[in-house]
Amino acid sequence: MSEIKKISWNKHMILLLLLIFWTVMVTTNPAFRNADNLMNILRESAFTGITAIGMTYCIIMGDFDLSVGSMLALMAVVGVKLLNICNMWLAFLLILILGVICGSLNGFIIAYLKISAFIVTLGTFYIFRAVAYIITDGKTVVYSDKFFMFLGNGTIMKMPVPFLVFVILAVLASIVLRHSVYGRSVMGMGNSVKACEISGINTKFIKMSVFMLAGAFTAMSAILSASRQASAGPGMAANFHFDAITMVVLGGTSLSGGAGSIFNTVIAAVFYTSMSNCMNLYHVDTQWQRIFMGLVLLCAFAMDFIKQIGRDVGIKN
Repeated sequence: MSEIKKISWNKHMILLLLLIFWTVMVTTNPAFRNADNLMNILRESAFTGITAIGMTYCIIMGDFDLSVGSMLALMAVVGVKLLNICNMWLAFLLILILGVICGSLNGFIIAYLKISAFIVTLGTFYIFRAVAYIITDGKTVVYSDKFFMFLGNGTIMKMPVPFLVFVILAVLASIVLRHSVYGRSVMGMGNSVKACEISGINTKFIKMSVFMLAGAFTAMSAILSASRQASAGPGMAANFHFDAITMVVLGGTSLSGGAGSIFNTVIAAVFYTSMSNCMNLYHVDTQWQRIFMGLVLLCAFAMDFIKQIGRDVGIKN
């Protein structure tokens, strides 16, 4: 019975932290418990959280993608430019295709040329951002169609549209991860690539496809982010990769791969955004906010390291 309780505690720790945090803030800060503020937290959590879904797949597989922020900026500016010259739905489709192309570029080099994901995505981090600056000449591009702005700012049944999209995508991604051969292959690669190869899994294709998924989810974040602001600029989403990785790790996804939860990533996205919102309500200086969020990331990494030591000790015993 104690072992069952221990497993349940580990699985729902981020949810417990969120509930404790919200309980404290709701009872002590009237501005925080304002309905508009709570809905704003859910809305803002979706913009990075959608990309964090793709990042969860990457980290479960044992890799990560540092280029997602630059990728988002590139797709956002390209998307807004397309929206000004062609049909909206065609523009959305082209943005998604561009996201898959950018992700497949990362994935192909990593999987087939066998170059470290850190090296590759750090390189494309600079490349994608530079291309965004080149095609806009460093300027912000604007598109203020009413329906387009509704996607980032509107509500359906009082729930923010971006958060509803976030939840739908998270449910679909979770089903694929937990209940499909593809999802089990991704999990398996995080545990042992060699074992997957012996089992006949095309590990190179799986690795490349996961980065393609990360690109597609980032494309969706780009659409919603541009919609939120009715514009896009080459300098947007500067710390985006940092935030996405932090959300995934806070959600308990193991940096060593092989274990993770889309549901926990969603909860972690809301928790992370809630902390940022809280600091804004208390007018905490931007630089101190960065220091705090950096400490949060370090603590999340430390927790993963501590759990890994615990597992190793358990195996030895």
